[in-house]
Amino acid sequence: MWCSDGATRRRLAGLLLLGLPLLLSACNLRPLYGGAAGAELDARLAAIAIETPKTRTGWLLREQLERDLRASGRREEPRYLLRVRLERRQRPLAIQLDDSTTRFDLTLAAFFTLLDRADGKPVYRSSVRRIASYNVVDAPFATLIAEQDAERRAAVEISRAIRTRLALFFADREP
Repeated sequence: MWCSDGATRRRLAGLLLLGLPLLLSACNLRPLYGGAAGAELDARLAAIAIETPKTRTGWLLREQLERDLRASGRREEPRYLLRVRLERRQRPLAIQLDDSTTRFDLTLAAFFTLLDRADGKPVYRSSVRRIASYNVVDAPFATLIAEQDAERRAAVEISRAIRTRLALFFADREP
């Protein structure tokens, strides 16, 4: 074997660890939330007003987006408007021999547009889709609560995905 003793292996591991930052810098990787650029990103995300459908799911998504976009606690004068359209579908996932459904997939899709409030023109457009499952049980109230929890989980995941996409969009643009 080419490096059978322990000292040689440790030296090679040390060289690899020392060379790793150099390799990563060559890939143009940079922290998204660190330093002055991170503070600027927080300010830009905090300057987004949110418009969601006037439904329970829209309210859940709006509340989560408020928390995610203003994670640092900053409040800025809105320079952008995030307009979100939601589509919600349920699909039976587990069907028993007697044709009763015991599990559903709840699919939540969000189609969003970021508008510049100064001129009303779109600056970024994208979509996100998440699936959350829930069980159907004999108690209707328990099934309703399970469905609402799946809806909440999907809204939380969509909010995080939207925040990530907006952060990447702003990170690639000059302030």
